[in-house]
Amino acid sequence: MRRLKPIRPRTGIIVFAGQGDRRLDARLDHHPLFKRNLSLISELCGQQIPLPSGLNENSSQIERQLALTAHHISTFDCLKDLDYELVAAAGISLGEFAAAMVTGALSRDQGYQAVLARAQCMQEYAREGTMMAVLGLNMDSLTRLLMNSRHKGVYVSVTYSERVHLLSGTEADLRRIQTEVQHLGARTAPVPSGIPSHCILMDKVIPCLSAALQKLFWAVPSLPWVSGIDGFVTRDAETIRLRLIRQTVEPVSWPRVHNTLSYLHANIIDGGPGHSVSRLVRASPGLVVVASSADIKPL
Repeated sequence: MRRLKPIRPRTGIIVFAGQGDRRLDARLDHHPLFKRNLSLISELCGQQIPLPSGLNENSSQIERQLALTAHHISTFDCLKDLDYELVAAAGISLGEFAAAMVTGALSRDQGYQAVLARAQCMQEYAREGTMMAVLGLNMDSLTRLLMNSRHKGVYVSVTYSERVHLLSGTEADLRRIQTEVQHLGARTAPVPSGIPSHCILMDKVIPCLSAALQKLFWAVPSLPWVSGIDGFVTRDAETIRLRLIRQTVEPVSWPRVHNTLSYLHANIIDGGPGHSVSRLVRASPGLVVVASSADIKPL
């Protein structure tokens, strides 16, 4: 594919990813800005939050979500110091909360409180389950497979492209469908989320998160906020709050987000963690990566 030339290279939309990327960039681990953000978050929740590179399958939702949010915000701070200018902020899953902070809908303190509440609610109320990637199966084939009564407890949580999807369900349900997916010639891979995100299995989280976010102070955003569910754009703080609640049970559609991003601005700034956003953008016509954590010099 022919690479696009960036328009105004230091201007673009920052996009923050969710919890699923295993390939985290450790160059920020010892950066002063990251250490400061991690310290603030650890003090906020009353426990030491590990470095993102230290997360594992036994890490709690509080550790996972706050460590990755510290990474999100630190990447933003570092790139801002390098004179990158934002025209909007977007996020996928957990990344939508970082986007709300960057736009000004939530202050740093209030944003960290929101992520802590999300993590606590999910840790307490998420139903049993996890996630699995399906690579090489189109949506029509996947939909027909899920219509089988044997797989009624499995849900499409994320669609990255026509042939790349994430499923949510119990480990037993995902093992059953894994066998059939592989028989159809597709590949599968585990996703280190620890919970069955973006589906009805998260419905009991909604009342808890709704009550917690209602207590926070929401301000008028200075930048457009872009939803990672469907690419919806808004500058209304109340709409952002309601959407951050509903995204818990709503599936993510990168193709729809891509349509919005390409309409707003071709330049994308990868807010991390890892480089999953960069990989998505490079596979998306009309978009180009102009910055990521790879541009930040480790100190």
